Parts: sequence; structure tokens; C-alpha cells
Amino acid sequence: MYDAKFYAGLATADIRQKVIEQGFDPILIRDHAGYEYTPHTHPETKLLAFLEGSMDVRVEGQVYHCQAGDRLLIPGDTVHAAVVGAQGCAYFWSEKLL
Repeated sequence: MYDAKFYAGLATADIRQKVIEQGFDPILIRDHAGYEYTPHTHPETKLLAFLEGSMDVRVEGQVYHCQAGDRLLIPGDTVHAAVVGAQGCAYFWSEKLL
């Protein structure tokens, strides 16, 4: 589910391409420091590929401190929430393509 430094050392365009090759449709998101995502679910699996900054993501009680280069897969119908770190966060938010 969580892979620290999965995309380490890759340019943003290369990360985007890898996300697509993994069967996901990436959308670039930029959140300001302290932004909070309240607990929620999605029916489909999500892949988050972190580009800049950090975000603490809670998935079913486990907290992942995600930073640039990290990857997090969140299975469909799984409760999760997040808080963006002090420097903000840029990441690809991606849905599994059918």
C-alpha cells in the first residue's frame, strides 16, 4: 500500500508516465499547508504519487507520513483522511482506469 521513495529521483513527467503505466489517470493537486481532508471513502482504488511537500494520510487507523517520491495506494471503499504538512503538498491523485 505505502512505498516510500517509490518515485525518488524521477522528474514529474516521468512520475506521471509511470502512474499511467500502472493503469491510473493522474490529476495534479496542490494543497496549502494545513489543509485537511476529513474521513471519507471512494468506491474505486486511488493512487497518490507525492511530488513536493508532505501529507500525513490516515488509512484505517494507520498514519503514513508521505513525502516527495512516495506512493500510496488506497483500496476502494477504505476510510481515509489527511492533513497537509507545513510546506504544502503537490501530488498526483489518480483513479484506476477501467
